[in-house]
Amino acid sequence: MSNLQRRRVNRVDSTENSEIQGNNYDESSSKKVAYDPEEAKITENVKIPKLTLMEEVLLLGLKDKEGYLSFWNDNISYALRGCILIELALRGNIRIMDDPSRKRYDISERLIEVVDVSKTGEVLLDETLQLMRNDEPSTIANWIDLLSGETWNLLKINYQLKQVRERLAKGLVDKGVLRTEMKNFFLFDMATHPVTDSGCKEAIKRRILSVLVSRNMELNYNDYFPETTSFKLIRTIALICGSYRANVLENILTSLDYEKRDKAISRADELLEQFSQYPFVLDNQSESGLSINLNKEVQEEIESHKNSALQLEVVAGVFEVFSRMDMIL
Repeated sequence: MSNLQRRRVNRVDSTENSEIQGNNYDESSSKKVAYDPEEAKITENVKIPKLTLMEEVLLLGLKDKEGYLSFWNDNISYALRGCILIELALRGNIRIMDDPSRKRYDISERLIEVVDVSKTGEVLLDETLQLMRNDEPSTIANWIDLLSGETWNLLKINYQLKQVRERLAKGLVDKGVLRTEMKNFFLFDMATHPVTDSGCKEAIKRRILSVLVSRNMELNYNDYFPETTSFKLIRTIALICGSYRANVLENILTSLDYEKRDKAISRADELLEQFSQYPFVLDNQSESGLSINLNKEVQEEIESHKNSALQLEVVAGVFEVFSRMDMIL
């Protein structure tokens, strides 16, 4: 057998990485090490948060101690596919095709194109990119249907992403947020994933509540969601809208009294409507009186990301699909 082995690159060993890249072997073990510059580029990108949007939505749906989702949640699988498209758009891998005639169509019916096929380091994202790259351009709504298996086209039935929730959970295990346990459910054993790093989930909750409950929104940052993250506010809005349509948002609102909980849900509904069109409607103040500084902050964020309009159209198109989910499912 060859003594060549793959070594996963972490951000913390940048000095060691440069030494390995130079001589291509690990002196301490005297074994050859395969160095992947593309993988190093991914792990050292401080503009991408440690958790994907899909992982955050799934984490909000998991019961902390039991480690599984509600058996009655039919919406989460479809919503997760939409989150995959948003994640790819915010990373700059896909965008709406720049065709002037596209504005004659609803935003969710506009065609997507792949503009960057670089590996993301996330299996589900890379798998989706490969499917989109090898197929003709299709609409936002159609891609969500295909990835969900909601299609009558038998030639594309294999486009459905398999075991999305389980694969996301395993990714969170690898990132130290969850752990895996086997539990017996009457006649069968099932893998469950209780929360290990409760601080990670609490930080996500605080970020959401800052928008849905506070008068002035102020994001909190940590190792999973650093301040250097690109599109911090758009990601947070996508997290709220994604978790809302996945029927997991209420899980983090249970600690609120009835009036605050009702206002938070109304604010989430308001955000979904506001950002399901592009350009985003940023002139009108929230009727709820919550996160009144959000529009201004979003405007500044968009202005700081030049030439991002076609990416953000994808985000708005997915939100439009989310707004009609009750009719779809």
